[in-house]
Amino acid sequence: MVEDSATDAELALRAFKRSRIANPLKVIPSGEQALDYLFGTGTFAKRGPARPLLILLDLGLPGMPGLDFLGKIKVDKRTWDIPVVTLSFTQSAPAIVMCLQRGVAGHLIKPIDLADLARIIRQLKLRLTRVPPAAASTGNASSKG
Repeated sequence: MVEDSATDAELALRAFKRSRIANPLKVIPSGEQALDYLFGTGTFAKRGPARPLLILLDLGLPGMPGLDFLGKIKVDKRTWDIPVVTLSFTQSAPAIVMCLQRGVAGHLIKPIDLADLARIIRQLKLRLTRVPPAAASTGNASSKG
């Protein structure tokens, strides 16, 4: 998740938990740092490149706007095919159309609606790890076979 708002990042984390999604959600606060994270450069050089299943991208980032970040990853052969869901407070049709023209998998209006996020994940057929319902309610990671 590329998001500069701690509140919006927390809401996304809660949405993942309510959906019982066990995959880790890494939050990066800027477009520049997110590029370093993806390509294994800068402060992430020792770790190497990352290949997330999905990128949740805030369009209203300080410094490098979300659309600029999107443009950089969609033209790079290492990242062009990673699904991106853009996030914004605006319901502006031109902004959403610009995102779709740049190859995003979907656009969500903030605050993130759990049902809308779940719908996009189903459409993308992402191979997410889910916590079984019993384990989610008890905190136990094991499940009955």
